[in-house]
Amino acid sequence: MRFFLMLSSLVVIVTGCGGGGAGPAQPATPVNSAPELPGITEYAVDENVLSVANFEATDRDGDAVTYSISGDDASHLSIGASTGDLAFLTAPDFENPGDSNRDNTYNLSVIASDGQASSSLDITVSINDLAGQNMVLIGNSFFKPYAERIGIYADNAGFTDHSDIGVFAGGDNGNPISLWNDTGERSLQIKQALDEGGVDVFGMTAQDITRNPNPTDGYREWIAYALENNPDVDILISVPPIDFPTNWEARAQEAGAEDIHELHAYFVNEMINKTLIDQLRIEFPSTSIFSIPTGRAAKELWQMHNDDLLLDELAMSGPYNESLFTDFKGHQGRVIVVTGTLMWLNGLYDVDLATDDFDTGFQTDLHALAQQIMSEHDPNYRR
Repeated sequence: MRFFLMLSSLVVIVTGCGGGGAGPAQPATPVNSAPELPGITEYAVDENVLSVANFEATDRDGDAVTYSISGDDASHLSIGASTGDLAFLTAPDFENPGDSNRDNTYNLSVIASDGQASSSLDITVSINDLAGQNMVLIGNSFFKPYAERIGIYADNAGFTDHSDIGVFAGGDNGNPISLWNDTGERSLQIKQALDEGGVDVFGMTAQDITRNPNPTDGYREWIAYALENNPDVDILISVPPIDFPTNWEARAQEAGAEDIHELHAYFVNEMINKTLIDQLRIEFPSTSIFSIPTGRAAKELWQMHNDDLLLDELAMSGPYNESLFTDFKGHQGRVIVVTGTLMWLNGLYDVDLATDDFDTGFQTDLHALAQQIMSEHDPNYRR
């Protein structure tokens, strides 16, 4: 023990001595810094979509960064070694989850390396369910075009499991009270569809309630019937345009309105929303009852035509593909049908039409028009 202490003292003395023979100081070895990997840790993507996110690390030493992934669910995804683009190998299916605990949340780590040091970020990727809805849709010829096409638009937006059954009749025969009182095949077909259960949306057309002392007639009966086997069903009331567009200005004046816009707004807000729907909500307080002002598409396109704001050459009346209206009654041409169906897509599936890529076939921005109409619709009467 004494020897050890003496040796230690000697070492201290030797190393503590200075001398003119010492060499120059050696430069310190640079310390490598690991890449910095900022980013969000929780992501949500729609089912059937491959891309998740892009990661971009920074390295203060200027070294090239490469990316990799690890973790319980990393085998289902890939990341660009140089780009940091994270994506699924196979588009996720909400109904058939592939993650380790099958809860539609994928857990993994993103790793950024400069070849010497690395950093990692633990993330989760949850999958949004885009399952379509099951609908029963009944109405007249002003309702039918949208009901027949909503499935195509929903499928294009990713709601591939959408399904619907439509039952239609012309004119007043397509109103709820007429279809309820129908003793033929139509009423039976509607009831059979509702009897099967699993209906998410039951849609009907709005009618002129001023012609009926009991405005909820027909609606009340159908809603009560639908609820028997579909307790969670939502009720859609689609509001058509006022008919005979060539007489719109005169009809507005006769009604004491400033123009057709004021008259149609009164029809939607006062007659359908605050009279019909409010009364139905009192009778069925646990049921979601909402409206889509589909007819406003016709009115807005009519005004744009008058103001020469359409980017397409369309006649006021004529062939379906080339005109706003197909007849004196005001049945819709394709441009109105497309716009109205986009409104249904927004109202039924809450699709942001600014990002929807359905090809309308028109130069006029019908997505923007439909989105504007729906954004101005009273939120108390949205789904």
